[in-house]
Amino acid sequence: MDPSAKTLTGYTQAVAQWISTVNDEEIGAAAFVWARHALLDWLAVSIAAADEPLVRMLADEYGDEDGPCSLLRGGGARPADAALINGSAGHALDFDDVASAMRGHPTVPVAPAALALAQLQGSSGRELLRALVIGHEIESRIGERLGDAQYRFGLHPTGTTGALGAAAACARLMALDQGSTAHALGLAATQASGLKSMFGTMAKPLHAGKAAMHGVMAARLAARGFTANTAALECPQGFAATQAPGGDALPDDFERRDGMAIEKTLFKYHASCYLTHSTLEAVAQLRRQHGLELHDMESMTVLVAGPHRGVCDIASPRTGLEIKFAIQHLAAMALDGRATASLDAYTEQQATDPRLVRARERVALRTDQPGERNTATVEIHTRDGRTLRQSANVAVPAKDLDQQWQKLAAKAQAIVTPVLGAARFGRLVEAVQSLDRLTSVDPLFEAIR
Repeated sequence: MDPSAKTLTGYTQAVAQWISTVNDEEIGAAAFVWARHALLDWLAVSIAAADEPLVRMLADEYGDEDGPCSLLRGGGARPADAALINGSAGHALDFDDVASAMRGHPTVPVAPAALALAQLQGSSGRELLRALVIGHEIESRIGERLGDAQYRFGLHPTGTTGALGAAAACARLMALDQGSTAHALGLAATQASGLKSMFGTMAKPLHAGKAAMHGVMAARLAARGFTANTAALECPQGFAATQAPGGDALPDDFERRDGMAIEKTLFKYHASCYLTHSTLEAVAQLRRQHGLELHDMESMTVLVAGPHRGVCDIASPRTGLEIKFAIQHLAAMALDGRATASLDAYTEQQATDPRLVRARERVALRTDQPGERNTATVEIHTRDGRTLRQSANVAVPAKDLDQQWQKLAAKAQAIVTPVLGAARFGRLVEAVQSLDRLTSVDPLFEAIR
């Protein structure tokens, strides 16, 4: 008997059983639709970032032209390295989707890991989509239980909980049984890492790439018989105890629910930290409703929840990457009508623009917003004596999936066409739309070559 598997009960085992046995009827048709949406969005932001310096450096260090798995920027790599490079690319622009329950970015650790294994094994499009749904579910269920504890402790759930989601997706793609899946979860848990103090640097997207890489490694090693603690999620000194001290304990079971976590995915339409988006929407609404310009502002107060501190409150950004985590600077940009959905808005020139620098100094950030943690309230005092106030909350999942697809396709077209051209972009969208019916994932890569 495996000495690390002293019991077949407990949360890790219940999770492993669910991963290895859940069927498409339990998942539901809607979740597969959402998976296509998430995959299109992740592919788009990854391809748009293909020439980012951090992606080039990773490809130079870990790429392998003879490797069996394709890089979205071109070339190849070994499976875990492909997951690392493609995963880091997917988070390089900080334009990828988020999940409130997970407190992080759900698709970027899971998709590159699953895609690398799907290509290596010749998995079908349907199998890839199923793996995405399963990976999302594990990240969100565990993230929901642990709450804000990881964030308060200074950890980045995209890199920590994301590794578990990636391992879950890969374990299912490899058809691992419950026992091997539990080992894979343990192997992912012991590798999970990512510090919030890295936000605004190249290390933040590396968290996503490493989570994807760890997921591939965990599943492939578990398939070979590599062992880990099979109660790693809930045991003393395990994942929950060390990653989220002071958080809720994990339960003994993995209860089944109606609807899947992927159906609550939130997509980005501004290329900055998601915690800034409600503020950007509130400022944009005030600008439209009252015909405001930047020079009309005497001062501004942005009222948000406490978790924004230490995440998106860089007071004096110096680079385009830092702007993405500088809520006061972004508020000034939005009032000035800058296109915060455009990748060109995030440059050193924008960070040091004298007009924006002077304006952001008159933006006060408060973190005592009551109620829902994703709500932002903006109050603008104008030079002519008016006080204008607006609240917004972008953390509401879409109900009209046709409309969501159109918005995601438009976003993808805007950022991918300059890289691939219109014809290849069209083929990519067609491949994602028909993924349920594809016998392999090769058409995704053929579209972008």
